[in-house]
Amino acid sequence: MGRATIRAGLGLAALLCGSGLAPFAVLDAQWQATIAARGSAFGPIDSANHTGQAPTEAAVALDASLFLEWGEGRYVARAAPFLRWDPSGARTRADFRELGISAIGECWEIAIGMKEVFWGAAESRRLVDLVNQRDLVGGGDAYLRMGQLMANLTAIRSWGTIDVLVLPWFRERTFDRHSGLLWSPLPVDADRSVYGPGAGTWRLDWAIRWAHTLGPIDLGISHLQGNLREPGFVEITDSGGRAALAPRYDAGGQTGLDLQVAAGGLIWKLEALTADPQPGRYAAAAGGIEYGVGDYLAVFLEYAWDSRGRDATTSFGDDFFVGGRLFLPDGQLSAGAYFDRRTWNTALSVAADWRLGAAITVGLEAGAFLGDSSLEPPLGRRQQTRLAVTVRRYF
Repeated sequence: MGRATIRAGLGLAALLCGSGLAPFAVLDAQWQATIAARGSAFGPIDSANHTGQAPTEAAVALDASLFLEWGEGRYVARAAPFLRWDPSGARTRADFRELGISAIGECWEIAIGMKEVFWGAAESRRLVDLVNQRDLVGGGDAYLRMGQLMANLTAIRSWGTIDVLVLPWFRERTFDRHSGLLWSPLPVDADRSVYGPGAGTWRLDWAIRWAHTLGPIDLGISHLQGNLREPGFVEITDSGGRAALAPRYDAGGQTGLDLQVAAGGLIWKLEALTADPQPGRYAAAAGGIEYGVGDYLAVFLEYAWDSRGRDATTSFGDDFFVGGRLFLPDGQLSAGAYFDRRTWNTALSVAADWRLGAAITVGLEAGAFLGDSSLEPPLGRRQQTRLAVTVRRYF
């Protein structure tokens, strides 16, 4: 991963000072970039009603980030563009994960622009990560977020850290025709999305979170009011007269709790939420333990639950999760398995990354579903058998 530090010329410094944004004549910049080539292969799905998808996929992606700092660290500008291209065009996108500016004081920070915000603790499900929309296109098992336009005030006090976010623009979840992740009998037509009462693209949503550390305890309580990020689905007829699914976004409130407690070699983790979209209020939780062996191995045991049962848009609503992560001198190996408590349907995944020299890594992802697909929720999130290889070059 390459980095560069740039001392700006007096002309740029004068421009910044003249605009009132920088009281000093030095601009420090750091940048990094990654180019990745990814190929995926998918096995058949044991379901006569499933629409299926192409047996292979390929894509090339560019991720970059630029970090500018001036005023002795009191002002920061960030940009994180990315570009993804694939031959079919279904997963081709250009966007920003971050694009904004921050002002930083001794116990506060104000940020304006596109930003990524992460909240949460559990390994098996990301329940309280309320702010950023998910990008389901081309990410495989990776949990990719889309940049969210916001004004964010962070205040740090002795009794905790408060984040207040004003969110003026809602982003819809990305899907390709078959979503790549939904266990769905019908294709998803993201261009025909619908909004429930009070929901919409341009509306003033808000979120707030209080977080605090008390010795071995890390605690966070959060609330989002506005468009809920997870869509439901309604059946429609597409332009060709075929049945399809359209994402439906509802407005409401979503309250979350994230908790970590360290006790010797164990870390107890919990995420829980309650939300009230149009179909009715529901609750979900995920939690368990992480056990560390030295600095090279972490083992996870968790349970995930969702009160919606078969109406949930996740298969992991009554599941045990077992996983582990092994840190190697030149890479990392991780594996996980979800076991449905009622049906014992099982979803397996393995991922590995190896470093080849200082600037190249090779990644491998594999997954399989074992069990009776007819017992899965109609819109559950289990992928079929799959294998993906990714080569990354860092700059």
